[in-house]
Amino acid sequence: MVSVNKKSLVVQSNRLIEAKYRLSVEEQKIVKILVSQIQKDDEDFKDYEFRIRDLAELLGMEHTNTYGVLREITKKLVSRVLEFYDQEKKEFIQASWLSSAKYKEGQGTVILHFDPLLKPLLLQLQSYFTKYELGHILRFKGQYTIRFFEFRKSFLGRNKPEVTLDMDALREMLGLRKTEYQVFSNFRIRVLEPARQELLEKIGQSFTWEPIRQGRGGKVTAISFAFEDDCDEEKETRMVNVSTSPLEEETERGNPLQPEPPTSQEEPVLEPKNSRAVRLLVDCGVSSPVAEELAAAYEEPYIRDKIALLTAHVGPVKSRAGFLVKALHEDWKDPEIEEKKRLEEKRSLERTEAERTKRLRAIRVTFDLHRKNHALRQYQQVPESTRTIWRSEFLATLTPILKKRYVNLPTFDLEDPYYRAFIMQYKLASFDLEDYLVQAGLSLDAEDRRVLDVL
Repeated sequence: MVSVNKKSLVVQSNRLIEAKYRLSVEEQKIVKILVSQIQKDDEDFKDYEFRIRDLAELLGMEHTNTYGVLREITKKLVSRVLEFYDQEKKEFIQASWLSSAKYKEGQGTVILHFDPLLKPLLLQLQSYFTKYELGHILRFKGQYTIRFFEFRKSFLGRNKPEVTLDMDALREMLGLRKTEYQVFSNFRIRVLEPARQELLEKIGQSFTWEPIRQGRGGKVTAISFAFEDDCDEEKETRMVNVSTSPLEEETERGNPLQPEPPTSQEEPVLEPKNSRAVRLLVDCGVSSPVAEELAAAYEEPYIRDKIALLTAHVGPVKSRAGFLVKALHEDWKDPEIEEKKRLEEKRSLERTEAERTKRLRAIRVTFDLHRKNHALRQYQQVPESTRTIWRSEFLATLTPILKKRYVNLPTFDLEDPYYRAFIMQYKLASFDLEDYLVQAGLSLDAEDRRVLDVL
């Protein structure tokens, strides 16, 4: 039975720190607890048996059904995939975190076992590894805080207090989907700032960052990080054999985490401080240094939304500044305001769709009229003998039931909808929608055309 100590060391290869994966904060903690049980001389992974109540306590679980919640966490760890490169074997590896999780009925324990493919990342490490006390990360609540804590430890251990990470490579390491946080301000609000703030609050050391843009005011293509160093007695990261670092190996494989210097002559442009946002925050009781930091981190409309939330708050507020700072970091929302926004957006969308439908229905009616008139003009120029042949061909296409409709008709012409459709499709020069749009000087986008097709 494993006894977990918060002073136990988490020792892992820097390749694991830079691997491509995404786990919830609970899943990350389970992995780190398991890593802390590996001994320096272990040559293979063991079965690590834990008391479920011990794990629940370490994870800070407040659920009544800790057994069920833990089962869900380990179930995901068996299926979650991480990707890394094995330099020695020249292999790109995709592996799960756990090969198995076995729960002993009636004993309140679980046996966890690492996937064997993770051996080069966790066993017999002689170089390029990072270590820290398990207790450091158990206090974190943010999904990305543990990752940035490890980035910081790893880079400082390599004597790299400053490093530039390519934006795409950073997103891959964090396991973000291509559709997530595509706008940099969202990435900043949801990923960067929560991690930076929590590190500062929980351990007193964090990092600062600056965006690097492609051209003046262009897309953010990389981020420059500066990591605050630990005091000497707290340094726990170790690196040996400086011949080739993981970052240099990554560069050799053509997928650099640190981009090449830009070829453009333009200097990277830092985001300007928003003086109006600073004044707004100061007016709410936020100190000037903190206000400047928040104004640099968040867009002014976002700040105004949270100030409106503070203004509309009913009941006593112990600290207006504290309320506002937390509302910004945690993206608090007023349910009533959000519901009003949702209803207004719904009404606006309905109005837009109604106007679109009305406009397109008018185009459809006018087009159908032009099309019929175009067909009528052509038909009037056709000799009666040709029309007789066309009527015979039309009748030959009908089913017996539909053909009875024409038995008692001495003759029929374009006023008959079935015959008109036949003639316009097979006998006359077509007048299609594109022709009409060109003549009318109209243009339709993809959504217009989709709606028009169903009218």
